[in-house]
Amino acid sequence: MTAGPQTGRVRWATRATLLALQDPVEGIDRAALRLGFNRAPAARPETTPEWQARLHTALGVAWPCEEFADFADRYAELTCELREKGLTVGRGAYGGWDDADRAFASAVWCLAAHTRARVLVETGVARGFTSRLLLEHCERLGAGHLWSIDLPPIDSSLHEEIGSAVPERVRSRWTYIRGSSRKRLAGVLRNAGPVDLFVHDSLHTVRNVMFELGLAWPALVPGGAAIVDDVHRNDGFTRFAEATSDAIAIVADHSDCQGAFGLLVRAR
Repeated sequence: MTAGPQTGRVRWATRATLLALQDPVEGIDRAALRLGFNRAPAARPETTPEWQARLHTALGVAWPCEEFADFADRYAELTCELREKGLTVGRGAYGGWDDADRAFASAVWCLAAHTRARVLVETGVARGFTSRLLLEHCERLGAGHLWSIDLPPIDSSLHEEIGSAVPERVRSRWTYIRGSSRKRLAGVLRNAGPVDLFVHDSLHTVRNVMFELGLAWPALVPGGAAIVDDVHRNDGFTRFAEATSDAIAIVADHSDCQGAFGLLVRAR
C-alpha cells in the first residue's frame, strides 16, 4: 500500500520536528521556506540583460568566450547522464527543488574557468550539478579542490540521489561535508585557506544568505567571486551587495526567466 498525501505530510512534519530539536534555527528556516513563509523582496531585483558581457568585463576577459561553448557540451552530457539513470531533470525534479538552472550553471563554469579557481567552496549539493562542473574544472586545470556543505533534505527518500551527477572519476578532488552551513561553513573557510570561488545554493532565506556571504566574502581573494542562486526569493543578496564597497554586483535571469541569481566579483 502506498502512502497518501496526508501520510507524507505527517512524515515530513515528524522529520522537520526532529531537525528543529537538533538545530532550531535551521529547522525553523527550512519549515518557513517549505510552508511559504519566507519573506520575499519588496520588488524583484533588477536584472542585467547583457549580464554575460558585464560579468566578463568584471573578470577582465573578452565576451563571447570559448568557455561558454565548452560549458554547453558539458551541461548537455550531464543532463543526458541523469536521464539515462531514470531521473527527471529541471524545475521541481528533486523532491520539489530545482536542479541548477542552465544560466546559473554557465555562470558558475565561467567564473571557475576565468578565475582559474583552485579553492572552491559551495553550500548546497542536492544532485550535484554545480559540484560536477566545478570538479570538472579542477580536473581540467590539474589542480584544485572543492568543499561542499550540504544538510540533506528532510525527505530521506531523496538521499540516494545526493551527488548523483558527480562521477567517481572526479571525486578525489571533492570533500563532501554533511551538515548546515551555520555549523560547518566557518570551519571549512578557515581550513581551506583563501577562497577563489564561493557558491551559495543552500537555504534561500535572508538570514542564511547574509550569514554565508558575511563569512565567505572576507575569505575571498582579490579578483575572486561569489554567486548566489534564487536571489528573487529574499533581500539577502541585495542588502549584502549594497553594503559591500569592494564588490561588483550583477543580477541575472534564470534561463527560463522564472527566477534570478546574483554575482559578486571582488575588486582586485
